[in-house]
Amino acid sequence: MSAAARLDRARRYLDAPPPVTVPGQLAVKVEPTPRPCEDGNPQCRALPTRPYPCGPRCDDHQPANTRPYHQPRRSTP
Repeated sequence: MSAAARLDRARRYLDAPPPVTVPGQLAVKVEPTPRPCEDGNPQCRALPTRPYPCGPRCDDHQPANTRPYHQPRRSTP
């Protein structure tokens, strides 16, 4: 098969419309639901939250070492 014939075949393949459905895929677009704050007992359940290693937390329950105003304690000489 010559290079020109291969290019023509590839162009025909690429110009063909996609199949109506792709096997194994859902036709539904699923959006993730935001997870509420998991701090406390009973849980806070506030929204919006940010992801942390300890779980999603709202601004009021943000872990201490990630707060913007947190500075490590310095030892005195």
